[in-house]
Amino acid sequence: MSEPATKRPRAEEDGDNGDSKDEIIAKLKARVAELESCVTRQGSDSMTYYASHHAGFSSDEYATFPKDGMPARHVKEIIEQAHLCDFSPRLNTSSYVNVVSEPEERDVGALGAEVNLADASVYPASIKIHDRVVDMIAKKWHAPEPAVKGDNYVGAGTVGSTEACLLSGLALKFRWREWYKAKHGMTDEQVQAVKPNIVISSAYQAAWEKFFRYFDVDAKLVKASLLKDKMAINAKDLVSHVDEKTIGVVCILGNHYNGVFDPVWEVNDEIEKVNAEKGFQVGIHVDAASGGFIAPFIDMKGLKFDFRLKNVLTMSTSGHKFGESVCGTGWVIFRQREDLSSHIAVSVTYLGGHCDSITLNFSRPASGPFVQFYKMLRLGEEGYKSKVANQMNVAHYLREFIRDLKHPSGKPRFQMLDGGGSVCLPVVAARLNPELDLAYNDIDLQHAISESHWYVSGYSLGFENFMNGGIMEPLFNDVDATATMFRIVVKSNLTRSLAEDLTGHFIETLTVLDSMEEGYASMRSAKAAVQQDVVELAQAEQMTVRQAAVASVALGKWMGKRKKRFSLSQGPQRPSMLKAFSAAHVC
Repeated sequence: MSEPATKRPRAEEDGDNGDSKDEIIAKLKARVAELESCVTRQGSDSMTYYASHHAGFSSDEYATFPKDGMPARHVKEIIEQAHLCDFSPRLNTSSYVNVVSEPEERDVGALGAEVNLADASVYPASIKIHDRVVDMIAKKWHAPEPAVKGDNYVGAGTVGSTEACLLSGLALKFRWREWYKAKHGMTDEQVQAVKPNIVISSAYQAAWEKFFRYFDVDAKLVKASLLKDKMAINAKDLVSHVDEKTIGVVCILGNHYNGVFDPVWEVNDEIEKVNAEKGFQVGIHVDAASGGFIAPFIDMKGLKFDFRLKNVLTMSTSGHKFGESVCGTGWVIFRQREDLSSHIAVSVTYLGGHCDSITLNFSRPASGPFVQFYKMLRLGEEGYKSKVANQMNVAHYLREFIRDLKHPSGKPRFQMLDGGGSVCLPVVAARLNPELDLAYNDIDLQHAISESHWYVSGYSLGFENFMNGGIMEPLFNDVDATATMFRIVVKSNLTRSLAEDLTGHFIETLTVLDSMEEGYASMRSAKAAVQQDVVELAQAEQMTVRQAAVASVALGKWMGKRKKRFSLSQGPQRPSMLKAFSAAHVC
């Protein structure tokens, strides 16, 4: 017979460890609440998302790390609902980034997300795919063949073209430093105290400001003409700023404002002259973020833009733009290893093998290279040519439509600002005709068109010159900083039928804007005033801005009903009541 169980002491039996009665009750209540929560979660997990308690969560619930997880399908639904509030990517004509893909392509991208390209010893086959893409791009850009037969061309996949620009700039900086040190007989410490510069158009992409700021390099900004040269930099003007501290000159192969190419072919000739006359060794970086996958597939009229030009040392591009890869794909190609990529190569041996890393980021997924490889095999050269031809044709249709639009006065509605469809990107750029003296500008046009779900970017033609204390300056030498323009980027997904829909909305929008006596500016100023009221209300009543917005709606103080500035404390409702109302009705 088994021995009878001994009775535990009361404190141990109840688990109170000497706790008082009230403390024991509080613990039991907490435990019951925990079990109820567990039952609720288990019940919700077996339901559809819309029948679960997760559907009742405010978005504020996701601002802190959750205690418990939730079913995968519920998480997916939450993210998809958030994405529904974005603009439609396919109707966004502002961005250059590719937004269409095939199921097989997405599978390849997901496969690459689990491959770390930094670990060449574990993923040698994936590294070969990466290297093959580098080779294909280098050949399209006519890079010199590798010094050792059978070697790969010198380059790397990057996180977008920003990293590619940074790597190119660093290679040029360290190349210049060796030259400058030898010329002046300096020590390493002495030459490191000398601040070099890059000569570049004032219409540079934001990647270059990162380079100037992060890597201690001055920017010699050269302003182009908007109306005469359509933003293309003048080669003589550009090179006139070169001095012995210049590490390189940047040519933009596809200005992001209007798609026009800087004349790399002319800049090369001018660089050749100044190097010969002054004993410099200045080279060119071609920022082909957008043009790298356009120029090789269009008629360049015999103009050379790549490594066929003697002084082009480095080139970069965004694979995720007209290269049609997944977002976050970039590429950098060097003319040669010695005295260029050798300056930024880091030897890595601790992962079980040996490899050189020439990227800023170490661990990175293979998704970009995998999808880029997929697209190159999928389309081939003829496929890319056909795709680009379609884009150019749609751009031509839009350009002709915008050019032919007339104001009721009989004057042209717009002034064209792009390259006209030859030796440029598939981009249409224009501005409202300044002669019309309209009550709205191109940025107002952007906002008005967006009400039809299309996104067409309007821009100010000014920029904050960080080299001049952040003062707002004109981007170009023949317009004011307050001038505006807009652009339409014709990506592969912007088909002729979609372009026709866009033109219809252009006409509708312009008709509405013309009918507003005070123009879109009146709506803009009213909205700004209301927003200021909401901020003041939030501050005065210690609400969140969102709660204040809901409270102001409840009081009838929104756009059309706005009469005067107000204070809730003077009204019949108490602030605490309105806070409760706001918290219950935030949506």
